[in-house]
This record gives sequence, C-alpha cells and structure tokens, in this order.
Amino acid sequence: MVEKYFGGTLIKEREAESVDDELVAMIKGTKERYRQQMDAFQLHVALEEVFKLIQRANKYIDETAPWVLAKDEAKKPRLASVMYNLLEALRVALIMLTPFMPDSCRKAFEQIGACDCCTVWDKAGEYGVLPADVTVHKGETLFPRVDTEKMLKELEELEKPKAQSKPVLPDVSIDEFAKCDMRVCKVISCEAVKKSEKLLKFMLDDGSGTPRQILSGIHKFYEPEQLVGKTVVAILNLPSRKMMGQDSNGMLLSAVREVDGKEELHLMILDDSVPAGAQLC
Repeated sequence: MVEKYFGGTLIKEREAESVDDELVAMIKGTKERYRQQMDAFQLHVALEEVFKLIQRANKYIDETAPWVLAKDEAKKPRLASVMYNLLEALRVALIMLTPFMPDSCRKAFEQIGACDCCTVWDKAGEYGVLPADVTVHKGETLFPRVDTEKMLKELEELEKPKAQSKPVLPDVSIDEFAKCDMRVCKVISCEAVKKSEKLLKFMLDDGSGTPRQILSGIHKFYEPEQLVGKTVVAILNLPSRKMMGQDSNGMLLSAVREVDGKEELHLMILDDSVPAGAQLC
C-alpha cells in the first residue's frame, strides 16, 4: 500500500486520530510482556504476545480502511499516519520474531526500510523509530500461503516412526526387574563370526576378572573396530546359548526402532568413566 499510494516513500505530514491509540500502546508495551516470558523460558507464550500485536495491527487495518482514505487526496496525511503505524507495528514484531526466524526477519526489515539502528532490542519498546519519510521496498513473498494438503502429508510422514514404534510391554514388579543382572562391561576385543553376516563376537571385562564372551547380531550396524575399548551394558544372568557353534553368555543392550520400514539400532554405549562391573539399578 505504501508503494501504491505513496510511490514507496511516505510523506512527512501526519494526521493522528484516537483509533491509533490502542495500536501505539501495544507497540510500546509488548516488549516488556515478551521479555518476561522469554526470561521464564515460556517461548510459546512470548510468541503469543507478538501475535497479539500482529492481530491488533490487522484489526487496525479494518478500522482505518486505508483503501478508502486513498481515494481522497486531502486525507493523504491521515493515510500516511495509518501506514506509518502499521510499519512500526511490523518493526517491533520483527525484532521479537528475530530469535525464531532470523533470515526471514532480516529480509522483512529491509523491505520496510528499517536501518540497523531501528532493529535492535533497545528499540523494541519505542514508537516513532522509523524515519517519518521511510521508504519501503516490495520484495519476495516471505511467508507464502500454506499448501494445506502438502503440509498434512508431511506431518503424516513425520508421524510414521511414532506409529511404527513398539507398544509398551505389560507391567513388571520391582522384584521381577531386579532379577535381571545388568552390568557395565568394557569391550576387550570384537570380531566378526565366520560364516555369519550378522554376528559379532565380543570378549568383555565384566568386572569379575574372567573375560565373558557374548555374541550379538549387530554387524549390520557396527564394524568390530568401532567397538573395541567401548563401555557397554550387558545382561549377564541369561542362560548360555549356542550361536553358530559358539557360546554366548549374556546379551548386550541396544535401543531399536523402526523408521520407514527399516530397523535402526544403537548399541548402548556409556561414558568410559563408568567402571566395569558396575550394576544398573
């Protein structure tokens, strides 16, 4: 509208009206409410304060009807006041939105003719910072209209991993949980099991003084040399079982989930400062 009605540069003449007062008060007062919420790490509430200002500016457009004012040349000073008030509301809102969308706000500052000194935090609670004869520059559309159907599809894709996660298992008692002897172990050696694509053979220091052998089907996710020296967690009191003709005395703990139909596994690796033999409880 500034480009359409003023050729891009506002005139300095002004004509204020009482309908301006509420918007100007919000321009001056939003900063403190926003600051309080940001200091309390209530980021969503801080954003709500910014959007209250934006919503009030939208209402102000309806109240002042600049397209009607533009039809009367004698009302150009009044129209300039309306445009200026809206630009100031934008300036203040952009300062507060900068932590959330810095690149878009930087471009928007350029479009509304805000110089660097107009965009600093100290100016967020002031009115009348932009020059009276500010020049705007219509640029690219920074916030295009949302393609709702596309957005919903993207959200559905994001939700898929959650939908594919395994359901929570039935409750167990503390006594049942305590029966699992989960111990911290240091990986002494690790090698691929011959004739097996999945199995890795671990020799572990479990704190007992006798190396423990455990076989684990995680070769798809790790190479042996990645794991030597690592600190892992194993359940030690499972019955020994044969795997590819070799004894496996326990089970290493991993985190597993399914993403887009593919299994994703992460071996539980602890900080090296945790000693071998320490028991999880």
